[in-house]
Amino acid sequence: MSGFKPVSHRHDDALSRVSWETFERLVADHYRNAGFRVEHVGTGGGGTNRTDGGIDLKLFRDQEIVLVQCKHWNCWKVPHNDVHQLIGVMHTAGATGAIVVTSGEFTAAAIEAAAKFRHIRLIDGKAIRAMLGPVEEPAMPHASLEDMPAWIRETRRARTPRTHRSPVIAAVGAVVTMAVALAVLYSYYIREIHVAQVEALRATVARTARELTQARATPAALPALTSQRPMSTINGRPAIVHDTPMSKTDIAAWEAKNAESMRIIEKTTPSLPP
Repeated sequence: MSGFKPVSHRHDDALSRVSWETFERLVADHYRNAGFRVEHVGTGGGGTNRTDGGIDLKLFRDQEIVLVQCKHWNCWKVPHNDVHQLIGVMHTAGATGAIVVTSGEFTAAAIEAAAKFRHIRLIDGKAIRAMLGPVEEPAMPHASLEDMPAWIRETRRARTPRTHRSPVIAAVGAVVTMAVALAVLYSYYIREIHVAQVEALRATVARTARELTQARATPAALPALTSQRPMSTINGRPAIVHDTPMSKTDIAAWEAKNAESMRIIEKTTPSLPP
């Protein structure tokens, strides 16, 4: 209800739980007991005519004709529009007075509008409870369409689709939703595992390629250049020997060469005095 103001105090009693029709009948009974002849013209009395400005009751006594509009509103305040509307209807019907009754509250603007006309009376939730006295608790709270006025029942039936979801269908829908969610999670984890395996395989291939490259860059030692004989050492260090004779002929040539070298050394070296 856009534009409506919520009540300051929401009543929680038997009167707030009765139907619209019951509320109108209770108000009608009150004025009937007060000596009025009551004509129930609103939807609460079974009528469907809404061209009378929403008048629910007409009260007759002597020369008085009083129009009554009932607002069984527990959540929202009755606005000033209803007061202005009732003023126009009152003059059209030739009534001597008008009353707006609500089970809740009126807005400040509605109260100000009614104060300008001495023939308009507003009765809020506190006043009507004092007037009606104790109200019997309804057998069932006002919760079904059948408890509402006829014009509201027809409007809501026209707007409400006649479809009902079976509990079995709801359960199947929940199971299908859960299955889809599990399938999505399973696909996600499978993809993550596959990505991890691919990354591990790529790392292994890269490491193997590096090892092969290093192996190809290292020259192989020739078997002919490898000697199994122990190397002689001088002062604990390996002796570097060039052109070492490997056969008897080479050894003889090497000894002759050394002897020739010794003779040359002896000739060139001056003799020392004895």
